Amino acid sequence: MVILLFCLSFVSCKINQRKNGLKTGKWVYDDKLLNVSMKSKGRYKNDFETGTWKEYVGDRLTSKKKYKDSICYTKDYHKNGKIRAIGVSKMIVEGNTLHWFLSGEWKFYDSEGVLLGIKVYEKGMPILETYTE
Repeated sequence: MVILLFCLSFVSCKINQRKNGLKTGKWVYDDKLLNVSMKSKGRYKNDFETGTWKEYVGDRLTSKKKYKDSICYTKDYHKNGKIRAIGVSKMIVEGNTLHWFLSGEWKFYDSEGVLLGIKVYEKGMPILETYTE
């Protein structure tokens, strides 16, 4: 009986909800482009992404983002599931506008997992690039 109640509690969770006009709770974005399904899943709190977000093309995971306050830790994946890029973005508020900028060190890998190079970003602009041979 406990298991049944536990399962029903998950089924009854609503998605894509707003509270006082702000996105809150679990959200799922689903779209198609040229017959290819694209999906993004995660949670909002007071209109801001929070926790882990996952993006898919078809059934394949293409990106995983972990939001904590004004920082987003990102891993992007190749078609074979190996990491393509890993790095951090930071949220900056300028006036009434909110921006997410690549920040700090980003590492880029080929489809076999070999490090191709590193870029260092400041407010979204690359300030240093190194490449492996």
